[in-house]
Amino acid sequence: MARNKSNRRQDSAVGYVRRSTDKQEQSIGDQKKEIESYVQEHSLRLLKFYIDDAISGTSVTKRLAFQQMVKDAESSNCRFSYIIVYDVKRFGRLDNDEAGYYRHRLKTHGVEVLYINENFNGDYTDDLLRPVKQWQARQESKDLSKVTIRGLLSKVEGGWWMGGTPPYGYDLRYQNAEGKFLFKLRFMPDGSKQLLDEKNNLIRKLARGESLNISKRDQAKLTLSEPKRVKIIKQIFQMYAVQGKGYKSLTDTLNQQGIPTPRGPRWSHIYSGHWTTSTVRAILVNPIYSGDMVWNRRTDARFHRISKGQAVDRKGVHGARLVPNSKTDWIIVRDAHPPLISRRLLEQAKQRLENHPKSIEQKKRVHHGKTWSGQRSRFVLSGLMKCSLCGNRYQGVTRIKGKKRNDGTRVKTYYYGCGGYITKGTSICRMNAIPKAVLESKVIETVLDFYSSYLEKGGRHKLAEAVKAQTKAEKEDITSARKRAQAKLENITKVINNLLDNITETNRDHVDRRLNELTTQKQQIETRLEELERLSLSQAEIDTIVNEGMQFLASLEFTLDNSLPQEKLTAIRQCVEKIGINKPVGEITLAIRTAPIHNLPATQELRFSV
Repeated sequence: MARNKSNRRQDSAVGYVRRSTDKQEQSIGDQKKEIESYVQEHSLRLLKFYIDDAISGTSVTKRLAFQQMVKDAESSNCRFSYIIVYDVKRFGRLDNDEAGYYRHRLKTHGVEVLYINENFNGDYTDDLLRPVKQWQARQESKDLSKVTIRGLLSKVEGGWWMGGTPPYGYDLRYQNAEGKFLFKLRFMPDGSKQLLDEKNNLIRKLARGESLNISKRDQAKLTLSEPKRVKIIKQIFQMYAVQGKGYKSLTDTLNQQGIPTPRGPRWSHIYSGHWTTSTVRAILVNPIYSGDMVWNRRTDARFHRISKGQAVDRKGVHGARLVPNSKTDWIIVRDAHPPLISRRLLEQAKQRLENHPKSIEQKKRVHHGKTWSGQRSRFVLSGLMKCSLCGNRYQGVTRIKGKKRNDGTRVKTYYYGCGGYITKGTSICRMNAIPKAVLESKVIETVLDFYSSYLEKGGRHKLAEAVKAQTKAEKEDITSARKRAQAKLENITKVINNLLDNITETNRDHVDRRLNELTTQKQQIETRLEELERLSLSQAEIDTIVNEGMQFLASLEFTLDNSLPQEKLTAIRQCVEKIGINKPVGEITLAIRTAPIHNLPATQELRFSV
């Protein structure tokens, strides 16, 4: 690249100073003084300083001043011939390849890097010593990384908050090393923070970007935020795991109710101020809401990751460093803070997430603009019905007949019809249509009649017995599943011990591979055993389910008679598990839940004619 050297003076230099977040490093001011003394001693002319403060030197990605300095050095009107740094570490704790790359770029454009505190001789021996010192600087960061991880592991074992913005619904409660309360910290949607006393009275506000001078010995734990936020989180889990609402329906409900989002446009331009499906999903998959501190779900470190509670090297890290970790590497501290939901409710949300349909074919929402099903449907039985003849779903169908009327519209009629016929024709089944109004009114009548006894005298006791009977059956299933998992775990342990007893030099590679596979399987089973341990309902949870069930039944008739289609659809799903339709014989089979709780699967089969 051609360079115009007319503006360059061979005695001109710039200084580059940097420090990371480590307060014990050479300060910015001290580095400047050393550079100014060096310039004066060597009769150089100092033009300016490039400064990166509180930024790690292990990469140049976030070092904007460094990047600008290189850009200026390569420009056609560059005015300096030297870059002066305090030592190799200030230039960067880079590996030799990356440091050499930037030195080469600078040297190609006539700019040399000078190090004050490295005692280089200015001859060929510098080429031997410089890579060694560069490697040492890099290695110091790696060693510090391991020490930092050990400190973090010690901190997380106590259930302390590891830093960053707490999950929505929680505040941070700070205390000193002696356990004395200091203050609460609440993050607001505009990016500001509120400092609160122990009674949640406002002490002062901190503007976005303003930080607190907190001692390293002060620690924080999650504590419940204001009741409105706690209620929102509980509603989100209830709507998803109990009422069966999907992401879109749930998000629409939150936005229609005008509920504030965790982060708004004043926090950052990337936030709209409206609830989104990604925000809702992030809440639903976060196990922290059940009271457990969960750490190491993802890795963003440059040098090490945590596996099995130990720091292990990360190799081949290029570009984006943030990656999810295997669940077996998660670090979980039980009951580290107050829960917002029960572990059982979290497990129900998790199971629904895992079974959530991923494709349009599975969702069956719209078919050529004529058939409707799913949460947006005007057909409130969508997704529940199956044809007893061919096994395909029944779908909502809109028919438009006749000539246009004076107002330009035509007559519309609504039916439910066999999806096998609709999508594949008479080779699969027949239409076997049933008028929408007829089928829906009959189903609603049957549902209300079935639950009417719960609203009579002694109805609460009857509902409680139904819930207890279901949980007893569930407990037996859980016990059986636990026994099966325990048997598998014991068998795997025996195989591992047998392999270890028979390992030789000849079969070592094969045994190592097999041991890794078995260890992974063992960890998965251990995780499953922990999940099963958490699924049994407590009496308090049973009481909560009964209370919610009675409230639901008290408003059920009004909901099914007067509400919008989406609300009716949600209510029907809480009561009915499935509907079988045999149109030729005029028989409908309804599997209705003995307790109107979406996640309690015990049902009773009812039949009626259409």
